Amino acid sequence: MPDTAPAWFLRLLKVPPAPLIPEGAAVRVFRSAPAYRQLQLLRWGMRQVGVVVGLIFTWVAVKHRFVPNLPYEYADTAFFIFEVFAWLAFAVQAPITFLVAWLDYEYRWYILSDRSLRIREGLVSLQEKTMTFANIQQVSIRQNPLQRLFGLADVKVETAGGGSKGGSQDADASHTEGLHEAHFRGVDAPEEIRDVIMARVRMHRDAGLGEPQHPEPALPSSTAPSADTLGAARELLGEVRALRVAVSAQGRAKP
Repeated sequence: MPDTAPAWFLRLLKVPPAPLIPEGAAVRVFRSAPAYRQLQLLRWGMRQVGVVVGLIFTWVAVKHRFVPNLPYEYADTAFFIFEVFAWLAFAVQAPITFLVAWLDYEYRWYILSDRSLRIREGLVSLQEKTMTFANIQQVSIRQNPLQRLFGLADVKVETAGGGSKGGSQDADASHTEGLHEAHFRGVDAPEEIRDVIMARVRMHRDAGLGEPQHPEPALPSSTAPSADTLGAARELLGEVRALRVAVSAQGRAKP
């Protein structure tokens, strides 16, 4: 676990341990770039500013009677109590959501083995996907203006049947992530990730049905035919040919 994560916070969210990285020379592990944390904190700050502006606007609108007369005598008191609770809720959620945004960068793993890719992401809502290279159909790179400012991009991987949209809500975008797609989010080397994935996809397709090719085992030297055996086989073949010629000649000689 990263040292920057408070133990009590991880226990509260029941964050699982880091995934088991398979051994092997072909295994590649990619992580989000450090700038991805800055981008997440910027998004967090923009959301908090939006909430504060909304609370202030509501307070000013009611206090200065920009809202039509409230329907009962103690409306001002009720609204005051509601506004206090709203500010308390904001004060409680701000540090928690800040920790989630801060730690989200550290709890993302993108693992490429020799047969499949595995993605784990999320802190509050954990999501894990595994896709075999034999089923991958398309790999694309996406970059919005905010990501371009931070030098980041997302790599989108799609498999067969990618038309359905039944997955979980995408944490970094406004659309719903499909069941047949996965994203390498906030990476600073998207071309490298795309090239590695496509190279392994081509390897599995060339092998056929995703199974690696194995050379045919060579026969042991003890089972190889000897020179005497080959000579005997040639003599037998010669005798068979001579017999065939004799039988043919005899057939032609009959009236």
